[in-house]
Amino acid sequence: MTLKKIFGTILALAGIAGTAFAGDDVELVKQGGTAVTLADVDGFLQQMPENQRETYLSSPDRVQQMLIGILRDKQLANQAIAMKLDQDPHAQAEIAFARDRILSRRRMNAYEASLQIPSMETAAKEQYLAHKADYVVPEVVDVQHVLISEQGRNDADAKALAEKVRAEAVADPAAFDQLVKKYSEDPSKASNLGQIRDATSSKLVGEFSAAAKKLTKVDEISPVVKTAYGYHVLKLIQRTPAKPQEFGAVKDQLIAKLKQNYVAEQRKAFLAKLDNGASSVNPQGMEAMRERYKLGEQPDIGAATKAAEKGSK
Repeated sequence: MTLKKIFGTILALAGIAGTAFAGDDVELVKQGGTAVTLADVDGFLQQMPENQRETYLSSPDRVQQMLIGILRDKQLANQAIAMKLDQDPHAQAEIAFARDRILSRRRMNAYEASLQIPSMETAAKEQYLAHKADYVVPEVVDVQHVLISEQGRNDADAKALAEKVRAEAVADPAAFDQLVKKYSEDPSKASNLGQIRDATSSKLVGEFSAAAKKLTKVDEISPVVKTAYGYHVLKLIQRTPAKPQEFGAVKDQLIAKLKQNYVAEQRKAFLAKLDNGASSVNPQGMEAMRERYKLGEQPDIGAATKAAEKGSK
């Protein structure tokens, strides 16, 4: 079977997955003497966080590329073994390092899974009451604007036209829609008629958002404002006041954050026990490392180790 036909095989297997097959040694795709099994897929998926796996597997294209990649890697690995490349000391060192990294991650996962996380509801309520100002839906300012570009005209002419638009807007704010249609050179006006929601957002250019903040009354017209895009005239559509959020609306968010912080603190303490344990440095070994990798002056690791030991006492 060629790699291009693998996707068809995936679709065929999808119809019988979970019925006829159940074991980890089930072959999904085979080419020559090399096969990809469910165990291989499990190994691949362990590389990504569990909460991302469902999304990853939801794409047939990604699944196809995953199986192709695993199959290629296994074929190349088999060739490397046949060539005895796995017996090279550097390869063995790399394999040993990968093994240690995997087992290290597994150990930390097991430690975190063993933690008995206390109820955080009371702490969440205390956090909410102590920092109520942090749990507010911010004010939203919506405006409508006319943009006069400097393209095809000089700065003075652009500003003069913007002032003319402003004068007409002040005279009749209710006719602002017509001013947008007649004068505005903002390409998005066809879809939004010049309306900008949350106009004080930091996502907008500073001069524009600053002008929007100064508008206080509905239908108020701003002075002409210069930005990198040209000259603007703004009209206030509405201001939605900031609104405090009730505890119930932020409770789950607070509890999740507190639990995350608790796990991080426990993890840090667990690792600190390893770091603060008694250790020794072999000067000859350190010198050998410096020579092999052509290192310059390095910090005195021995002194750093002794300092860590003192700090743990």
